[in-house]
Amino acid sequence: MDCRERVLAALNLDEPDRVPSHTILIDANNVDIILGKPQITDFDTVEQLQRDNPDGWGEELTNLIEGIETSVFSRCVEAAAAIGLDCMQVGILPLYIFEDPNDPRLLMKDIFGRVWEARNNEGNFNPYYLYGTMNSPEKWKESKENIEGPMTEKYTKMAKKFFRRINKKHKDKIFVAVTNDLAGVFESASQGMGMTYYSRMLHKKPSFIKEVHEVIAEFTAACYNAYMDAGTELFIESGDLAYHSGPMMSPKKFTELLQPAYKIITDAVHERGKKIVLHTDGQVTPLLDFVIDCGFDGLHSLEPTAGVDLALVKKKVGHKLCLLGNIDVAHDLTYGTKEEVFNSVKHAIKTAGPGGGFIVSAANMHPAVKVDNLRWMVEATKEFGNYPINLK
Repeated sequence: MDCRERVLAALNLDEPDRVPSHTILIDANNVDIILGKPQITDFDTVEQLQRDNPDGWGEELTNLIEGIETSVFSRCVEAAAAIGLDCMQVGILPLYIFEDPNDPRLLMKDIFGRVWEARNNEGNFNPYYLYGTMNSPEKWKESKENIEGPMTEKYTKMAKKFFRRINKKHKDKIFVAVTNDLAGVFESASQGMGMTYYSRMLHKKPSFIKEVHEVIAEFTAACYNAYMDAGTELFIESGDLAYHSGPMMSPKKFTELLQPAYKIITDAVHERGKKIVLHTDGQVTPLLDFVIDCGFDGLHSLEPTAGVDLALVKKKVGHKLCLLGNIDVAHDLTYGTKEEVFNSVKHAIKTAGPGGGFIVSAANMHPAVKVDNLRWMVEATKEFGNYPINLK
């Protein structure tokens, strides 16, 4: 089997030739280690624009963001293929430069009202969420009109071009999926409004929260359809619905206020015969039925440091959901020895691999993860993941 066939077999809950491997990202500092550092970094570009065009550099940089994102994600996919992963995900981020005369940081804003700092990760942009600005009905009305009108038109066009360029270059070496990481429905709504205002409206006017979720979901579905026009077969919806202690809201609230939005997205994907996975960190066990009812084909993260019991999840929903993740990024992929990484991967495959429907993946990703440890994860998957699974 090739990478695409292997991943799709697992998503269909079948046994491929071996367990596939995946990560949600490889941070740019690690991409530079794998591929070599580019001659000109993101922050080199910023400094040059600020020197050459001190009054208009922000607008000029905004116009370059599409090209920067395409280059960044293309290098990420190339690095993933170089270390032997079967699947890597990419996705445009709806960002533009935001200048605040009272704040010296390099700021960006997105179409959902969030303000980000572009932090310097060894010369590379690393978006870091700061605060939300969509914190009144008037600001929501303005954002809604923008999202439903010009932004949908802009980003659906951009999505097609973005995916075609990356997939054409790398599809023979690795299966390329699409994500809306940093732009998922729940996080865009809650962070765009700010958690204080979001929580207040959650209790004061839940219908307002439901509307925000659904407008963002319609935008997402439009973008996903554009990606499918360009050949995308797999999506990873970014959620982060839980803390280590459990879900951010009760399963009942999620069902009432978020499930209709998620159904807009999953229905759009399934109408065209494609697959969609939900990514969420945290202790998600209480949300397993919710994930299924929303129409997702798989669930990613299964975070071991949040106490997610992989055996229990496999028993409860392994016949309905493809399971992805469970490889720890707090220790094993950051500080762990080769033996520790191999043991972690072996345990995950032994627990969730039999019968198919499992993909080894880092539970999350951050710049401190080590390249060697990622290589060991891939190596261990190839050693222990051949079907039929028969590990002691």
